[in-house]
Amino acid sequence: MPLSVPAALSNSNLDKENYARLSTASLPTNNFNDITRYKVFCVAWAVATLFHMAQSRVYTKELHYALLTAAAILLILRPASMLRLTSLITLQLYEVLFRAPYISNHWIFATFVNLTILQALIYLIIKKRSLQIDKGDLIRTFAPVVRIEVIILYFFVVLHKLNWSFLASDASCAAVLYKAQHLDALIPTTDTFLKYNIYFTIIIETLIPVLLIFRKTRNMGVLIGLGFHCVIAFNSLNGFYDFSGMIFAVYVLFTSHSFTNTVANFNDKWTERRIEFRKKLGQFSVKNFVVLLAIFFFSLVALAYLTTQFKDYFRIVWALYSTVFIVLFLVALKKEFWQNTNLSFALPAALFLLVPALVFFNGISPYLGLKTESSFAMFSNLRTEGGITNHVFIPVSTQIFDFQKDMVEVVSSTDKQLKEVASKHQLLPFFQFKNHVAKAKPEQVVYIRNGQQYTFNQATASPDDELRHQSPLILQKLMGFRAISKYEPQPCEH
Repeated sequence: MPLSVPAALSNSNLDKENYARLSTASLPTNNFNDITRYKVFCVAWAVATLFHMAQSRVYTKELHYALLTAAAILLILRPASMLRLTSLITLQLYEVLFRAPYISNHWIFATFVNLTILQALIYLIIKKRSLQIDKGDLIRTFAPVVRIEVIILYFFVVLHKLNWSFLASDASCAAVLYKAQHLDALIPTTDTFLKYNIYFTIIIETLIPVLLIFRKTRNMGVLIGLGFHCVIAFNSLNGFYDFSGMIFAVYVLFTSHSFTNTVANFNDKWTERRIEFRKKLGQFSVKNFVVLLAIFFFSLVALAYLTTQFKDYFRIVWALYSTVFIVLFLVALKKEFWQNTNLSFALPAALFLLVPALVFFNGISPYLGLKTESSFAMFSNLRTEGGITNHVFIPVSTQIFDFQKDMVEVVSSTDKQLKEVASKHQLLPFFQFKNHVAKAKPEQVVYIRNGQQYTFNQATASPDDELRHQSPLILQKLMGFRAISKYEPQPCEH
């Protein structure tokens, strides 16, 4: 289990360097606790990476995926290693660069968090003129920035949902995703209930960040967020444990030392019991031999059951991880429910506004006429393309760029993806359409642009035809667009 990692998390097993640092009177009295928080965050961040890899099943598809998986496991085994954290971050950033612009929303946000951590690390190296950076200093530097980024993320998650299609119970993603939870036996899925569920979703996703902002309500915000993201991770429509895993990790930065110390103490006790169990089992006896055989056969049966009866067996792993996480948080809450360490949003320097500004710009992109993919508009039914918007109060006139104004309707094509777009009666921005055609090189595609029908044939097209030429690579990496339906209300799409 990810949380029961070796003694690296243990308060009694800090490396000599940190003990030496803690012995100096010049350090803050809570530095020991901050180092524990740093290590718990590192474990949670590495676990979030594994859930990301599990959702898309790409552990070994490419060499960098295998390296990313290995880096996450190595960090879990030794979360105090700053080298292992930076290695994981480097590989995560490489994967984003490799896959862009087709990046999931949680992974683009993880990119911003990684950039924040790297910025904090470089800042401290320059400030202290040393490569020996205290882990307590590091987390105190980047944590306030990441907290701001989390609030911005929730802001856009809610803002994008304020559109007429999301508020329509016959099309809303809130209704579609609720049905996919298969809770019919507990709560009937009547139209009235589905309508209430739409507003419940918006209220919950608004309430979480509001509670996180204030110190006295922060624990309540974390608790509600943990419960909400734990449940939606089991949705049959998609394995949302990748998004939820990332959220659980950043929640660590909102928790008090009581929680992270509880995690460390749990790990200490788990390690002690595991060592004790191994010692007892290592002594030969008929009883121990029977226990070993029972464990062996039980493992085989469990493995066979998981691989044959579960389409996504990683939901079981998520159930274990999230349950342990939430239980440990509840244990910590016994000591301080309405209190929380004074975790501020104060930035260490003005230059740390850079990444939060990028997070904000990423979220507001659809309303500026820029990208619609990976802009935190997941499962929101939002439409801003083609001179039409379904948003409740943001007009299409806010778009200062033209990427979303030039739309294409695919009539037919020999390309598999374009065939699907045509069959679903969807529209594509010409920017996305052109780059796909230039890259995929379909034999033929018939499309409508600006009310006029065109036919592109690969064999007869002129070398200067714009469908033969891709946009500059940097634009392709930064700009991704989703296909939208010709008709309203917009259906539930990622």
